[in-house]
Amino acid sequence: MRKGNTIKVSTTLLVLLMGFSLVACGSSAPALQPPVNNTEESSPATEPPQESDVIEASGILTGWADPHTVEIRVNDKAMSFQVGEDMQKLMDDLDDEDTVQFKYVEKTIDSSIKQRVLTEITKVASADDDNQGSGTGEAVTSDRPATSKLEVTVEGITEKRPVTLAQAKGYSLYIFEPMAFDAEEHELTMKIDPAYKVEMEKLSSDFDLEELKMDARKELAKNGEVKELTAEQLSNGPMKDARLFMMSQNEKKTQYVIVKELDGNGFIFHIDAPVGEPSEGFLPMVYASINSIMKS
Repeated sequence: MRKGNTIKVSTTLLVLLMGFSLVACGSSAPALQPPVNNTEESSPATEPPQESDVIEASGILTGWADPHTVEIRVNDKAMSFQVGEDMQKLMDDLDDEDTVQFKYVEKTIDSSIKQRVLTEITKVASADDDNQGSGTGEAVTSDRPATSKLEVTVEGITEKRPVTLAQAKGYSLYIFEPMAFDAEEHELTMKIDPAYKVEMEKLSSDFDLEELKMDARKELAKNGEVKELTAEQLSNGPMKDARLFMMSQNEKKTQYVIVKELDGNGFIFHIDAPVGEPSEGFLPMVYASINSIMKS
């Protein structure tokens, strides 16, 4: 009996040892790992902004929204356009409410943001600018160079400065960089301060100088004591051949009325020169521009 029991115990122990061996061998196999998902770790590549084809349009320039953005009214809808450094120089020749023809591209930054970038802009001449009044509708052209240099004396220094040709109905003139010319209003102003201005009027061939003198005296009297400079007083200056030179002055500004014949046409000029920093160079540049007037 005891021997039989011993055999059963031994057999049982042997089976248990074999089981433990199998478990130990199985535990050395690598455990299964879940698949690695790299989708969350990798970021999508940033795509460059998509740029549209060049778009042409026209509208009314309403002004600057900020130093790099202009607003143009297109079909009564205000639209904003980015302006690069190369375009900002062209904008200097334009004024608010000018009718303009322009080109731009649309850059898509992302699905919700589109940026309009101005690439070209020009002022559209009005009918008064383009026609000579002959009824032919032909554009006014000039054989004068688009750019030149005019001699000007500022603070005792005489030098030649670059100028740009400006075209109005029936005449053209050269203007200096600090100045802007409105061909529709026939008005020359300082860009930095439009209070410095010259209003020009082309006179009829039979203008009455005495009548113009009386009107000028009434106009100037509102500003201060009226003075009329004689031909002798003007003989050494840029207005030496003026038909009429009258002025009045107060503590805030000086006003002038000048009548002069230029290239066979009579003109009258109403000049406002406020007291201020730009006043030193204003009149010398105005006189040089006036003397450059030629009919076209």
